[in-house]
Amino acid sequence: VSTQSTGSKDAPEAVNSRLFVGNLPAVGVQLNRLAEVFAKFGPVLDASLHTRFGFIQYDCAEVARRAADEMNGALFEGSRIDVNVASERRKKRSPSDIIKENAVKKIPRKQVSDVLVVNCHRDIRGYSEAVINRLKELQMVCDSFFWTDSMPLNQILTDITRDGVLYAVVLTEACAAEKTINIHVLQGRNPKDFRDVPLVDGLDLLERDFKKAQAARALVPGYL
Repeated sequence: VSTQSTGSKDAPEAVNSRLFVGNLPAVGVQLNRLAEVFAKFGPVLDASLHTRFGFIQYDCAEVARRAADEMNGALFEGSRIDVNVASERRKKRSPSDIIKENAVKKIPRKQVSDVLVVNCHRDIRGYSEAVINRLKELQMVCDSFFWTDSMPLNQILTDITRDGVLYAVVLTEACAAEKTINIHVLQGRNPKDFRDVPLVDGLDLLERDFKKAQAARALVPGYL
């Protein structure tokens, strides 16, 4: 297992102020980028990166708790990450235990995003925000992600498909100039791609398909 680390070996080992970050992308993750994302909550004393998971060390438990609360379930490089205070993770039940309990208690499934908007260029942020606002008007739960070539786009689409996301809308500079969108329908027996679709037509396509998906969801017991 390949491992990277920042900071010195003398970094504090206080488990209450350390985060476990799981479900990272299998390839393309950079340690400095991971540390940078978590540094917005407080100074990162140490960070380590392994295959599909990592650790972030803060100087106090309060900062670690706040970071865990805000980052758990967030998107990082296209994957929805699991973030927990390391000491609490040790006490967590197994996935099979949780599945059994949810079946008995009929706990609703955690809501995932309906659509991920992938922004391929920083200069089209305004167009990206406009598209996101239009999608929200369709009552879609949206996430956005700035894509770099550090991870293949196909891998990102594969990961979010596994998470249950219905659609990806990929925006390029050409899309912003021509007012088009690229649509990836991720779920179902025959996932489809629609390239360079005029914005109005693309939104209409998404609205019609989303209504069908909502109707299918309504047939699943306990799904909210």
